[in-house]
Amino acid sequence: MLRMWFIFVCITLLPFLSQAKEGQEASFEYPFLLGEWYIVNSEPDANQDDFLAIRMRFNSQYYFTLDIQKRDYSVERWEGEYHANDDTLMLGSNSQAPQVYAYKTTHNRLNLNGIIFKKNLSKPLAGLWSSRVLSGDDLLASKVKKVDLVLQPDFIFMFRTSGIEGQESVRHGIYYIEDDHLVLLYENGETQSNYNLQDDTLTLSGSGIDMYAELTRVR
Repeated sequence: MLRMWFIFVCITLLPFLSQAKEGQEASFEYPFLLGEWYIVNSEPDANQDDFLAIRMRFNSQYYFTLDIQKRDYSVERWEGEYHANDDTLMLGSNSQAPQVYAYKTTHNRLNLNGIIFKKNLSKPLAGLWSSRVLSGDDLLASKVKKVDLVLQPDFIFMFRTSGIEGQESVRHGIYYIEDDHLVLLYENGETQSNYNLQDDTLTLSGSGIDMYAELTRVR
């Protein structure tokens, strides 16, 4: 059974797991696990694997889904609760027969028993974005006049703010998305925003702060 593939993996996290204020815990303890992962059987006629593609999703409410598209194009789904710690992943923790495995992940790769899953960017967020509208008391109080955001398809970001007095701040790190939340993880910090994507306009609004930004796609 395909779910028995999850036999060996252990986790490695970069030092991006604290809240924006040092000393606080991150909003989710294992953020590299969150998102959608997939693998495609590139040569279904040349091997015995009974699948065309596999997709897994993990959310921050500790719920997972696993969809297996078989050779006859039918889809087998396994879903339920999961539990994770530094070196163990339990799938189906609310079931009568949970499966417990070790695992290893980076921000865009998940290794399950030597099988490499890639993280999928399900919405066209990748690109270079530049601010058109900035508002909100917290944002304006920081004297920011321009924001540039680069979101790479491999889940690396660059965030640059330019101030009205010519000062500039640049942050680099890892990002992930969940529902309508965009989370930027960087060394000793984390920034969360609600986002909305309409054509080539990306709108960000503060999560816990008064800020609003409309960014247009440069490329």
